[in-house]
Amino acid sequence: MAASIGLDTYGLQDALKKMQKIDPALRRAVLKDIKLAAQPLVNVINSRIPSSPPLSGMDHDGRTGWKNVKKVQISLNTRKPRKGSISAGSEQIAVVRVVTKGAPVAITDMAGKAGGTKSRREPKYRRPNFASALQGEPSRYMWKDIEGMIADTERALMPIIEQVMKDAQRDFS
Repeated sequence: MAASIGLDTYGLQDALKKMQKIDPALRRAVLKDIKLAAQPLVNVINSRIPSSPPLSGMDHDGRTGWKNVKKVQISLNTRKPRKGSISAGSEQIAVVRVVTKGAPVAITDMAGKAGGTKSRREPKYRRPNFASALQGEPSRYMWKDIEGMIADTERALMPIIEQVMKDAQRDFS
């Protein structure tokens, strides 16, 4: 379970795949540049994630515990889209994604999104509504006031992507 933000970059997938065949070192350098350009967005999101557990029940070292919590990072995706996962005529998927890497961050980020504050089960089997104990509305970390920053990140990525596309057309022609 991971929340993610996709940044649209068209044509970059194929260029990176071709670059891997021709010059893997250049591809690694380009991917480092892409991660550096998107890093301010990740830094803002990571600064919103509290260092102490937001709920007392998360103060442990297990899968959903807050000790050794994995925060948000940049993921680069150049895989082919799965059959049927994308609407007809469109084969674009997000190449640069900002994703949560740990379950506790994703859980606390989106807790309470399903709606409804009461369980229909009898009281002894009810789960506590821990979303009410968390501060703020869902999404607390990922989507809160981020729309403007996505545009800034895309602008920072555009020179890198344009250079990759120019290199791809020159080298692969």
